[in-house]
Amino acid sequence: MRVDWSTLLERWALPVLLAVSLAHGCAYAFMVPPWQAPDEPGHFEHSRLLADRWVLADGIEPDPELELEIVASLYDNRYWDYVPHPRPDQMPSTLAGLNTFAGQSRTLNRPSLSYLPYALLLWPVRHQDVELQLLVLRLASVLLLPAMVWMGWRAARLLLPDDVGPAVVAGSFLALLPQQAHLTASVSDGNLTGVLAAGYFVALAAAARWGVTVRRAVVMGLLALLALLSKNTALFLVPVTLLALVALARRHGSRRNWWIGAGSAVALLVVGLRFAPRSVHLESLLGRWTVAFSADAYQPERLENYQLWSSMTFESFWGRFGWMNVRMADAAYAVLGVASVALVIGLVARLLLPGPVSRLRQGSRSGLLLYAAAVLLSLSFIVGTWVVYYSPAGNFSQGRYLFPVLVPLAVLAGYGSGASVTERRGRAVLAVVVPAMVALAAHALFGTVAGTFV
Repeated sequence: MRVDWSTLLERWALPVLLAVSLAHGCAYAFMVPPWQAPDEPGHFEHSRLLADRWVLADGIEPDPELELEIVASLYDNRYWDYVPHPRPDQMPSTLAGLNTFAGQSRTLNRPSLSYLPYALLLWPVRHQDVELQLLVLRLASVLLLPAMVWMGWRAARLLLPDDVGPAVVAGSFLALLPQQAHLTASVSDGNLTGVLAAGYFVALAAAARWGVTVRRAVVMGLLALLALLSKNTALFLVPVTLLALVALARRHGSRRNWWIGAGSAVALLVVGLRFAPRSVHLESLLGRWTVAFSADAYQPERLENYQLWSSMTFESFWGRFGWMNVRMADAAYAVLGVASVALVIGLVARLLLPGPVSRLRQGSRSGLLLYAAAVLLSLSFIVGTWVVYYSPAGNFSQGRYLFPVLVPLAVLAGYGSGASVTERRGRAVLAVVVPAMVALAAHALFGTVAGTFV
């Protein structure tokens, strides 16, 4: 009996991926020791203080008693076994006295919408053990993984509705990406930003598919506003929104509705920029970008730092655990490098060659090109606003800064891979890509994370 793969995957692939993503995230939440994620002590401290004081718009003062609880927990959980800093023989009473990442990466002077959901979750358990509070937040964050998978699936089905293959690849990518599972299963100011940006890109896919309406434009503007209030890595959504409104101007019900929708979206963006964290204010950005165009930015010592940034960003996008110092096997990164190059070549070919383009529905190519533009804009903002400005004194080599564009990356990977259930070659791609993602997740979780932390 012949198997109808299209019907089978359409019915069962998404539920399976949702369950897998939830289990994947829970595994990281329990296997990674407390405080072994980037900036997790600082994000937890901010969330807990917000639960106590509800000061959202301004900086917040530290609480010596809470600091002492966190410091004691760091000692209890052998924090220094996994970081390249010496353990103080005498336990300090403050985080600043630790002379390590946990004391240096605090966020009390950076208000963010990201801490509000955490504070609401902490309020009922704020008098419990600090590690129990941390676990509550980790498990709550894990629920965002299935949400990301669903939105990636939805975006792929909107832009590529004739074949479920790309959606399967996109969903597998989001469910099984090791670094995404690790960070989502931790307390981070980037988790809310990522899910808001994912929702934004679903709305953008709907606008590309069916046209710009007032409601879709307002939804895009509102989600961009909330993402801006959460973290400054969402700044790229401003030019993406403007570009989308112009590129999709012809796909609307009426000129009047387009103007109303576009005006509303722009107004929401202005509000987001006005109240966004100080580091994304226009005068600060312009000052930083002047450095990117100066001769000093291309001195030999800076070029060496850019090379380091590139390699570490690539590694920490796929999987670099703990405080970014626990690596997978070198062979894993080599294979991922080859696969990434192949995906980029396939994507460019399928976006430019007449054959693949002719099979796309109206609006699909525009949506995919906007997704590609979003990825490039996100990368350029990271490079110009942080990497060049702080080099060589600092190294912002963290692939998580690209996680607001995970949904576009997942959908582009699904399309660029050529995955399909209607073509023999496309089915072969599915038979390789999905098991490869499973193997990557298994290697990261059981070979690297378990081997280091368990």
